[in-house]
Amino acid sequence: MKRLLLYPVLAAVAALIGGAVLDAETAPKFHRFLLVLSLLVTSFSAFLTSAKFSAGDRLLLSWLFIGAGYFLSAIRHGTRLYAYLDPSVALPPVVSSTLVILQNVFIALALLLFVLAWRATGLTGPLSKGTQTLSVVAGIAVAVLVGGYPLVKALTSEGADPILLISTLGDIVGLSLIVPLALPALAMRGGLLMHTWIYLAASEVAWLLYDLWWALELGGAGVLEAFRLAAILLAFIASKAQRRAMRA
Repeated sequence: MKRLLLYPVLAAVAALIGGAVLDAETAPKFHRFLLVLSLLVTSFSAFLTSAKFSAGDRLLLSWLFIGAGYFLSAIRHGTRLYAYLDPSVALPPVVSSTLVILQNVFIALALLLFVLAWRATGLTGPLSKGTQTLSVVAGIAVAVLVGGYPLVKALTSEGADPILLISTLGDIVGLSLIVPLALPALAMRGGLLMHTWIYLAASEVAWLLYDLWWALELGGAGVLEAFRLAAILLAFIASKAQRRAMRA
């Protein structure tokens, strides 16, 4: 699995270099192309993984939701990429908002199902119950803290952007699940399935860094895109890890 880490690393480096050397007109097109490509690769890999499970299995829905969420995002960003060639092409606002809502709901549900699937196994982590609870609470606090700024901004700004509001709420849910996703990896340390949960948790950490960088308004579109690409491709690695574990 280690060699697969080259995918998010190389994509992030490409985003950083592209943001630094390309002009202001070309860089957004380059970043959008990398984004759409990453979304498509990850969504199809997730769909392929979901097909490995039987009906009624929580993980079937988990991977199906991840595939659907990233595929809807690929449609939205793909349309914006094509608009660089034909500016007359654009999704109606209601369609764009619907895609964002569904994307965030699907991803949040998928992560929650991953957590519930682990709990259904009855496995326990190496940490005490009290420590696990404190870790989860701390993770939720960080998620609310990081997501709080854009959430307040979305709620209080004039003509509040519903896309920003829904996206922020989805991020808060996802970020709140970082610790619950990492705990199964600790419980299954040494096992092949450990990689699925640890890469999903790593994906959410990358989204956390993305949101933090954006909230602090540190600038640098290349850095933001690097975090976003890393987050998406870490989910891709998680799907590959799931299939590998099932073949073992």
